[in-house]
Amino acid sequence: MKKRTKLAIVDDHQLFRKGIILLLSHYPEFKVIIEAEHGADLMDQLGSKIPDVILMDLKMPVMNGIEATELVKARYPDVKIVALTMYNDESMILQLIGKGANGFLLKNQEIETVVQAIHSVIETGFYFNDDISKAILSGLIKAQQIHPHFKSTMLSETDVEIISLICAEYTNKEIADRLNLNIRTVDRYRERILSKTGAKNTAGIVMYAVKNNLLDISI
Repeated sequence: MKKRTKLAIVDDHQLFRKGIILLLSHYPEFKVIIEAEHGADLMDQLGSKIPDVILMDLKMPVMNGIEATELVKARYPDVKIVALTMYNDESMILQLIGKGANGFLLKNQEIETVVQAIHSVIETGFYFNDDISKAILSGLIKAQQIHPHFKSTMLSETDVEIISLICAEYTNKEIADRLNLNIRTVDRYRERILSKTGAKNTAGIVMYAVKNNLLDISI
């Protein structure tokens, strides 16, 4: 039997917390092992039970989601965290990425999207929907620069340069013109970058860039 994904649900609103637990109970691949009403409650329970994925509300009393994300990632770096929010505020999203969050969900999503997000962070390490992706890209346009200390045996210098331009919302044609390359060559580079990073789309490339410190970001 395939191993079930262990989940923690952290939210100070009991109806929302209980509701999402009930909905997830219809998916046999998941098992909720922690239910917490704020970050401090979560940290107390993590001593004896370690989930694979945490669905984390952001605005909570005692310890909010940003503080809890930083603590969880410092102590349990392999645990994936999907932040739950009502707003796609770009500065908050970038701040959470800096703290180690693996993905974001707006609270008005259908349960199928929640399930997709959990599978995505387990399989690829990240999840973003279109609304969150737009906020991330908007926040990166002015801030993006190649991190001067970044080194990778997997990505070439051209890969990294193209990733930087992708994060700045350059089209393939604009990248080709800027780097003096044939557009088909840029297409091949983009496909290779997707393969190397495990990303499925532009948002995934941006997430990879941020989480692997390819970019200098002032938050």
